[in-house]
Amino acid sequence: PEVLEQERLNDKETMSAALYNHIWCGEYLDDIEDSIIPVNWFDSSINCHKKLGFEPTGAVIASHDPSDEGGDSKGYALRKGSVVLDVSEKLTGDVNVGMDWALHKARSDGADWFVWDCDGLGISLKRQVDQELEHSKIERFMFRGSESPDDANSPYSGKDSKTNRDTFANKRAQYWWKLRDRFEATHRAVEKGEYIDPDLLISLSSSIDNLDQLRSEVCRIPLKKNNNGTIQIMSKIDMAKKPYQLPSPNMGDAL
Repeated sequence: PEVLEQERLNDKETMSAALYNHIWCGEYLDDIEDSIIPVNWFDSSINCHKKLGFEPTGAVIASHDPSDEGGDSKGYALRKGSVVLDVSEKLTGDVNVGMDWALHKARSDGADWFVWDCDGLGISLKRQVDQELEHSKIERFMFRGSESPDDANSPYSGKDSKTNRDTFANKRAQYWWKLRDRFEATHRAVEKGEYIDPDLLISLSSSIDNLDQLRSEVCRIPLKKNNNGTIQIMSKIDMAKKPYQLPSPNMGDAL
């Protein structure tokens, strides 16, 4: 009826895309309170390189978020420059089986770099990675999200802004925020027609099999308030607790 149609149109104008699609289209609600990446930013990035007419250029980078047996999946992401070509997960096997899986994918994908999260379980995997890639052209890098931000004393954005040290609680927060910046820039380029250097964008290939799950993981990453006023991303342990009760975002972390 007309009164309901007016309500729908009003909600479309005033609600987030995620909440509107949940209420009016019956879709899952991917947004949560305090999330850092809105669903409409994510959706703008799908096939962005085709929408804007640029080709993938740059290094081929594979990344792995490891996990052991017990419920968490293992995450893998592959990109060439700013175009993400694959994001996938492995549900079975221990942490070593998962690393073998990720290394095999990286070699098959022709990766130039292999990056993995070495906080926690990941620190024990260095020997395995070194042995597997010893005679390979693939460079490797150990990512430690618990470390201080990169370029800690440099301004985060512009010469008058706060330093990275004063902006981010740790490197994990800094890198999630870099991902957020890419999604925001992509949304402006696609939806508002702004010219932005493609190197600063992110394009998610529509051929990614787990695109819906990835959206759910990426758009449910909440901020965590801390006493120092820096940007901090909620830990996987806290995300699993009430009121969030969110699964571990292993593909999101790999991305």
